Amino acid sequence: MTDKRAAFLYDPIVLEHRPSYGHPERAERASTIVKTLADTGLWPHLTHVAPRAATPDEILRVHTSAVVDKAQRVSAAGGGLLDAGDTMASEQSYDAALAAAGAAIGAVDAVVLNDGVDAAFAIVRPPGHHATPSQSMGFCIFNNIAVAAAHAIAEHGLERVLIVDFDVHHGNGTQDIFYGDPRVLFYSSHQYPEYPGTGSVNEVGEGDGRGFTVNVPMPAGVGDGGFARIIDTILTPVADRFKPELILVSAGYDAHWRNSAYVRGIDERVSVAGFYTIAKQIQAIADKHCPGRLAAILEGGYDLDGLAYGVDATLRAWLGMPAIDDPAGPSPIAAVEGQKFDTMLAQVRSVHGL
Repeated sequence: MTDKRAAFLYDPIVLEHRPSYGHPERAERASTIVKTLADTGLWPHLTHVAPRAATPDEILRVHTSAVVDKAQRVSAAGGGLLDAGDTMASEQSYDAALAAAGAAIGAVDAVVLNDGVDAAFAIVRPPGHHATPSQSMGFCIFNNIAVAAAHAIAEHGLERVLIVDFDVHHGNGTQDIFYGDPRVLFYSSHQYPEYPGTGSVNEVGEGDGRGFTVNVPMPAGVGDGGFARIIDTILTPVADRFKPELILVSAGYDAHWRNSAYVRGIDERVSVAGFYTIAKQIQAIADKHCPGRLAAILEGGYDLDGLAYGVDATLRAWLGMPAIDDPAGPSPIAAVEGQKFDTMLAQVRSVHGL
């Protein structure tokens, strides 16, 4: 039996964000997570915290009023596109997006106020890390993790917040929001140059924020061992230098090997067991620098089992519980690191003086 506690934040209203039929960012993503946590027996081990909706003013810390106004207007009209691509709102999407950002804020409050929890996880949708200051995009309406980080700074007085983004896609919106801000160190490992095409090694921040953006642009085919190596050789020393007071995780599970069937172009080969290891590595960094201040906000992941069992694995790692058997197993196509991967790691380390 574990003596650790993890706060779990979930509002069923996030199921009411309903893009068009066949859209990969579907309500079943959240409902399957909840069902799986019950089926695996993890549900009663979680500390359930009822989240509140974010206020428009909290969203405006990181977004222009035009982003908020458009999301509200399009939802009120019954739904429609929020960008030129595939970011869609339905009738209740505005309320769902406020709830998602509010759950991210609640996750911060749970760990920063030391309510007896060691970590927190907010199950939200729509996701957030592609939403820029002035544009909803990439399935994301508001940037939930950016709202959470801004809340930590404004309301809790924190001066060093580390955002770790292991979604297979680059968190361009989060990067843009904090690109000049030395209080937030943004770290992203992602398949490059897949959507949105940003996140090169040389994107490092600007002005006072120079050096506080760390991008790890991976080639295709990286699996469990490659992700673990990236964290050991790049994220850990970066965190040692930054000494975060809070770690926020953009927890996207679309690096799972099954996701190549859902999103064109991506091909990383991580297993559920790999996500367990990633979670333990991030927890070790938090334990060293900011014990009890570790919170995850859900991002991508479109294979329902890979997503749900990935969340289960993350929570088990943070609760100090053993992993359960990976129902999907390892990728049937072997992971590849190789010279291209090694060269990329060397470039990142050189650019950031590691």
